[in-house]
Amino acid sequence: MATNDRTRDTATTVAARRARVAQLLRDNVQQADIARRLNVSKHVVWRDVQAIERDTARPAEQAQPAAPRHRRDALARRAQEARDAMRDLETTVAAVVAARPSHVAIPTATAHAWAQQLRDHAATLLQVADDFAEYYPATATSERG
Repeated sequence: MATNDRTRDTATTVAARRARVAQLLRDNVQQADIARRLNVSKHVVWRDVQAIERDTARPAEQAQPAAPRHRRDALARRAQEARDAMRDLETTVAAVVAARPSHVAIPTATAHAWAQQLRDHAATLLQVADDFAEYYPATATSERG
């Protein structure tokens, strides 16, 4: 049983690190800087980048979507991308909750970094949630719930 726990902890750690690598890449941080920030080798970051690219690659027939013929097509594609992102968010949040990262024996500096990372992501998501109020104002009926 301990082996399964260790394997699960390792997979969770790798998934968490790759999620952080992906976020830093989106923030245009260089791989060497990512390695330094995460206290891992450049090779580990390189492997993570390869895995992220492999996991996010579209099948060949979808690699270059055709330009939309109509605005409706573009809007439908954006709506699908939003649905996919929300599904991925739900999956990721469930994985983090299930991993119980606050109950993992890690260095204090890592714990503080993870806690800050969670706060930063929560603040970003709160802003996205607040954007809904701007685009979809609540009515008196819906506010009463």
